[in-house]
Amino acid sequence: MKSREHVVTNGRAVFYAAMWGDFRQSALDKGWALGLHGSLASDMDIMAMPWTESASSVDVLIASLESCLTIPEDAFHFKTKRSTDKPNNRVVYTIHIWSDFYIDLNIIEK
Repeated sequence: MKSREHVVTNGRAVFYAAMWGDFRQSALDKGWALGLHGSLASDMDIMAMPWTESASSVDVLIASLESCLTIPEDAFHFKTKRSTDKPNNRVVYTIHIWSDFYIDLNIIEK
């Protein structure tokens, strides 16, 4: 059995887990479903798929997820960037949260 000093908590995973409910609801409100994958050790890897016939555009989904974040006006913030070099038409949008905390939002494009 491990003693207390051998038990460590990954602060990133705790931070990302605390935000998951807001992200999930925000996506559902736009007609999208989210799936979480990865370890949460460095970033939050999310798979997003349109779930209803009236699902919003990807840009609206991203804006909705970004609206879950409270970012001070004077904070240094990277714009969301799109990466297209993934297999199977997968596109990754990197959403900067704060410092080196970010979301990799994975979407399969048609």
